[in-house]
Amino acid sequence: MNADKRRFRKDLQDKLISYPRLSASVCGLIFLFAISFLAQDLPDEIRGYKVHKAKVAVRTQADKNNPKEDFSVAVNFDKPELIKISPLGATFEVYGEMTVFEQSGKIDFLTFKDFRVNGLKIEIEEYTESFEIEKNKPTRLKTPIKIFVSAAQTIKGGLKEAFRSEKEWQVTGRVFVFGKFKKIGFKFKRVVPVDVNLKIINPLKAE
Repeated sequence: MNADKRRFRKDLQDKLISYPRLSASVCGLIFLFAISFLAQDLPDEIRGYKVHKAKVAVRTQADKNNPKEDFSVAVNFDKPELIKISPLGATFEVYGEMTVFEQSGKIDFLTFKDFRVNGLKIEIEEYTESFEIEKNKPTRLKTPIKIFVSAAQTIKGGLKEAFRSEKEWQVTGRVFVFGKFKKIGFKFKRVVPVDVNLKIINPLKAE
């Protein structure tokens, strides 16, 4: 078996030497793939908070049956409400709740990155209302999360086609949850990345 492996390795090396351009191309592709992979990875810290990857369940309120399961954190969002339409765009508000199953602590703030609704980019304000969380106890947000869809985006995608005509909205993006969590009498500053990919009922359907 070892002789077969050595023979295979030698044959492969001979072929790569015989085709230097092909070898360089393959190495280049591997290098680009490695750069792409590393670029998608997260740093060790963000704003002084150590990044902690946890298994998170993201749901709407209608789908939060058996919330614990095997998850460390569960995040449930209410149906968004249309608050204002102006020449600049449309503003929505959405409430939600968070449950942490492993430890208690305090959420300092939330940030939102690369959020889209039906493929159209949206802006979500940084959530700065801090709140305490108790282990295994759902905690409601004190104030709503504010979502803004610019007029440029609605014109680009067509508000009627992209938003009103659909029964559901596909929402994607990433939330960063910054907080101080208690464990064995100590507090640790952590930021938990939460990837969102869910469908919600279209709040404009009845408009």
